[in-house]
Amino acid sequence: MEKRHDALEAVGAIVVGLGLVLMFATYGAGLFAGALLMGIGLVVWKMGEMRREFNGKLESLRMELESLKGQGDAADG
Repeated sequence: MEKRHDALEAVGAIVVGLGLVLMFATYGAGLFAGALLMGIGLVVWKMGEMRREFNGKLESLRMELESLKGQGDAADG
């Protein structure tokens, strides 16, 4: 089963990682900036996840619509 990830998910994960690195590498001096980066990264990550799920549902609705159009054409013809 192939599970594709949205680019925003990857960017969000990288930003969260940078926030963690900033927090731990500066021994607390960059605590606020690191926490801010982590928060932004988590929001971006979640946006990517929601976009991926939305696109999957949209594609399934498109396929269902095409199948319904095909059934209508067969019944009319």
